[in-house]
Amino acid sequence: MPRRASSSLRSSSKTARSALLLTMILGGCNRYALFNEAGYEQATFNDEADILFVIDNSASMQEETAALGGNFDAFISVLTSSEGAAPATESLTDAVNNYITYTQERGKFLDYNLALTTTSAGFAEVDGPQPGDGGVFVGEALSKSDPDVGNTFRAQLLCETAVWDSNDVPDGETMTECAEPPKDADGRPQITKGYLDCFCGPGLWEDNASGSGREEPLEAALMAICRASDAPPETCSDPQSEFGDFPTPKNEGWLRDESTVLVVVVSDEGDDSRRLVNGDDVGQAYIDAFAQFERNIKIVAIAPGIEEETGNVICPSTAIPTYSLERMQNISTITGGFYRNIAEEVEGDACQVSNFDSYLRDLGALLANLDTAFQLQSVPDVSTIRVWIDDVEVPASPVLEGEAGQPDAVYGDGWSYDPAQNSVTFWGEWIPGYNADVDIFYLPLSGAPRELPF
Repeated sequence: MPRRASSSLRSSSKTARSALLLTMILGGCNRYALFNEAGYEQATFNDEADILFVIDNSASMQEETAALGGNFDAFISVLTSSEGAAPATESLTDAVNNYITYTQERGKFLDYNLALTTTSAGFAEVDGPQPGDGGVFVGEALSKSDPDVGNTFRAQLLCETAVWDSNDVPDGETMTECAEPPKDADGRPQITKGYLDCFCGPGLWEDNASGSGREEPLEAALMAICRASDAPPETCSDPQSEFGDFPTPKNEGWLRDESTVLVVVVSDEGDDSRRLVNGDDVGQAYIDAFAQFERNIKIVAIAPGIEEETGNVICPSTAIPTYSLERMQNISTITGGFYRNIAEEVEGDACQVSNFDSYLRDLGALLANLDTAFQLQSVPDVSTIRVWIDDVEVPASPVLEGEAGQPDAVYGDGWSYDPAQNSVTFWGEWIPGYNADVDIFYLPLSGAPRELPF
């Protein structure tokens, strides 16, 4: 049966091409007679992204949380114009300038919501979840249009979530202006006592309780999305979850219809979520659980890496089973996100926190390119892929450098298939505008009929 991936739900308007396809499909007596155009539409792709940070708030995360908070502007700058939101279009000149910006800095047109929870999927209090527990947001969800969204999120992270050992926080100078963290000798943002006293209030940053010693980022992310859903699917009430007993508080003002959901896990340990047994390096239970929401959900993880040659965990903060990291790596790959090492070894077998500035820019780039890569439901017979944008067929991209399907390949105008992400990617002049009508037809490898109906 042919599959259709669409960026629009405009099923009421039938194009001549679609009508011809359906006539040929329904006219036969093979499996194409079962084809239902609307039934095989995949998650819509538009300019809305709902971003959730799932932060490990255990005491061992002080240095990593400081790196995330200190470099957060690198992420916001990719997604926000100088006015703090999408550029306005009030004249022909504005439209021309915005088109140039759109093609060169696509992230600035992305309409995003932003929220934060922790890896503590259980409840510390007997009367239900507190902020950060069980997927409940820390503070309110933020939107791109909110004033100073970067500093508001940084306050949620540094002042309300992070667990600080004051003995390990550099003193720094007393500050009266604290819009940005101070820089260290190498020019990197540094979180100091002087900055935290100024930014959060004197001593207020020292009162945060450590989160659960059991890090469950996948369960916490699932519960956060359940709390944000108007009609939570069956998986939300799984007996292993605590959501059924305490479905409130709700995570209001974050999840929108047809948006892409991006979950960003930051932890110095692996995943120990309750629906998975020890040794499970795949995480299928959570792949299936996220699929019940019937929307595009991507997982990004910044966590300990694994050495390819030895199989050892890189710079572990404690004993970490490799399978708990491999499952996060697997889910990140399957959902079209990415996995980055939270720490790296330097000379003398010492360890240091990785470059969060680079990671956050990668995250911004992933969001900015959401509408250039369209993930498919099934693995296709690549030779059968046909692609249209607004009823104009798109040619396959020529390979200018490297080998097709490889990460270092360079493509010309058109589309290409990425086997690692199971997605169709658009290049050059064929990158579709937001809310363009994108149609992708293909035969899945499993049980494919012998001929396409066109």
